[in-house]
Amino acid sequence: MCPTPTFHSEEPVVPASSTPLNQIASRLLTHAGLPLDAPILDLGSSSASFLDDLLAQGYTNLIAANLSPGALEVHQQQLEPVQAERVLWLVDDVTQARHLPQLGPVLLWHDRAMLRVLTLPVHLTAYRQLLDHMVEPGQGWVMLSVALPGGPLREGDFLAHPYELSQLAAFLGGGYALIDHHPYVHTLPSGELQPNVYALFQRRALSLVA
Repeated sequence: MCPTPTFHSEEPVVPASSTPLNQIASRLLTHAGLPLDAPILDLGSSSASFLDDLLAQGYTNLIAANLSPGALEVHQQQLEPVQAERVLWLVDDVTQARHLPQLGPVLLWHDRAMLRVLTLPVHLTAYRQLLDHMVEPGQGWVMLSVALPGGPLREGDFLAHPYELSQLAAFLGGGYALIDHHPYVHTLPSGELQPNVYALFQRRALSLVA
């Protein structure tokens, strides 16, 4: 048996197989105490995503956004019609968004697909600007899953952009407070092990940001 790789992390990582991702996300979400009608954005949404768990928990004001119309269509067809009707399905590119900026503020921005593969500064700037525009100051939450340093540099066709937890916090800036996080290990289709972290941030009121 091959030894378990050693990853750079502030805490021991937990295999994703023993702690499913949606369970990690749901545990983090308990900190927010959001009402079931809270507007929630699932960025990069696709089949078997956190959106399915939110629907099962009774959330009714969900937004699924993905650059791929095919991914959204497949996901929509996998749901019961009554569930699919509780979701606003949007084809949009977070790096040059057209539709998302037209929506009202959200109380949860959830992303475990997009930020982790954005490497160009112009794309990262566009991501931050959209996040700041959409997440409600003083009430909104941001839940992100990204790769930690020390693992594979590619995720399929994409180049991974790893973050230490402190780097992720620095990317969001002083307007967002880290509330909780959970390291885990994900097995890529190649069989390689990739260290990740799921982190929850709360957006501070604008009056509290220096």
